[in-house]
Amino acid sequence: LRHLARHRISRLEFEEVMGSDPIFMDVRDEKGEERWYALGATDNLRVLFLVFTFRGERVRPVTGWDAGKKLREAYFRQKSK
Repeated sequence: LRHLARHRISRLEFEEVMGSDPIFMDVRDEKGEERWYALGATDNLRVLFLVFTFRGERVRPVTGWDAGKKLREAYFRQKSK
């Protein structure tokens, strides 16, 4: 969560994105751990690109940042279908 805070993303925003049917972009093995990449919006329509992993049944945030213009546009195009 500290790393998210450095990108001005709160725990609540992370949870909003994860709870709002994000678009899963990729999954990669990094240092023996699967890292998931997702694009989603908060309740205030802030579009975030999030990286997270699963630890048992829990989701552990790794990092995240504001989506750039192209990703924001792609997100809203996909969600409007």
